[in-house]
Amino acid sequence: MNRLPTVLTAPLLATTVVAALAAPAQASPALVTCAGTTTVSFSPGLTPVEQTVAVSGQDAADLCLSLTHPQLTGFIAPFSGTATQSCTSLFAGGSGTETLNWNDGTSSSWSYTNSFSNVNGTKVGTSTGPITAGTLAGAMVTQTITFPSLDLTACTTSQGLTALSGLDTWTFTRT
Repeated sequence: MNRLPTVLTAPLLATTVVAALAAPAQASPALVTCAGTTTVSFSPGLTPVEQTVAVSGQDAADLCLSLTHPQLTGFIAPFSGTATQSCTSLFAGGSGTETLNWNDGTSSSWSYTNSFSNVNGTKVGTSTGPITAGTLAGAMVTQTITFPSLDLTACTTSQGLTALSGLDTWTFTRT
């Protein structure tokens, strides 16, 4: 019988276990992915001078796909509040909470932190955070929003910058 001595088998087994534990984890597959739009209004309009403004708008995902949650095909998420903003501080980042109202009558609450970058002259925002309650509770969300036709020259008009709109994608994953 050809059998490896126990002295050689134990180190080989230990090496195999350590290699398996050290292997990088696979990324979690998306539970839901969505595409949609974001619209934002400011009153009064933003100018180069910081001021307190009313902010309102809506995130709307009109195309969501999921193998695990096929009933989730879209959501709307109206938002409103006040902020101290100017055209120069508009993309400084921040945090907040939002409720996503799904097409099937359920909702998800999430807490997010966002940041913005400039990619070839286009403002791109990324918001990330967990679903804290409701449908998909415990999932992580990444929203990427692109403002393709941002006209900041409105900041120097008498009305100021009163509205923005952009295209966004959403990815919901288990952590």
